[in-house]
Amino acid sequence: AATATCGFGTKNTSIAYFNSPLIEWILMATMVISGIHYGLIYATCTGKHNNIFRSEVTKFYFGIIASAAALIGVSLWLADIYPNLFTSLHHALFHTVSIITTTGFATADCNEWTSFAILILIFCSIVCACAGSTSGGLKIDRLLLAVKMMRNRLRRQQHPAAIFRTKIDGIPQDRDMLNTVMVYIVAFMMLILIGTFINTLFGADLMTGFSAAAAGASNVG
Repeated sequence: AATATCGFGTKNTSIAYFNSPLIEWILMATMVISGIHYGLIYATCTGKHNNIFRSEVTKFYFGIIASAAALIGVSLWLADIYPNLFTSLHHALFHTVSIITTTGFATADCNEWTSFAILILIFCSIVCACAGSTSGGLKIDRLLLAVKMMRNRLRRQQHPAAIFRTKIDGIPQDRDMLNTVMVYIVAFMMLILIGTFINTLFGADLMTGFSAAAAGASNVG
């Protein structure tokens, strides 16, 4: 279930039933690896030059996981939801990895967490992991391209005569592909917006309606 990022469990309380940090760390490692492009994993195992340690997308993926987990952990600790910072960071990291890889395993009830933590988890459920993995969602690759495109656009406003190319791992991306990425992102966000409208129409509150639409569009467990 972790490798396929499908979140299947034999207990109603998911991974929290086992109350085992060892099981949780093993699952976290498996989920993180399963969120990486499988071609890069194969290249790394076979000693190829293009591997997970050189991939710009993979580094961005790890960076988002670390940043989200740190922010959530500190938020939970400051809110006195858990007795110490280490426990807060542990639960934060597990749920960040579980959500961003669309697996959906749980070790705690997120409804008791802060609104700040829930919003970050919703962001992770929209972006999700890398293209070429078993995860769903918008994909880290498209987010990285969108960030680079916005940065180049701002730089072009300052230097109208300059030519800026959007690159991933040093490879320039053609304009048609970049346009396709932006159309995909807009269509994806519109689908979430429509889903939120429908959910709230049938009585769900705004947070529940939006998070359910995001989970459905991203296929989050």
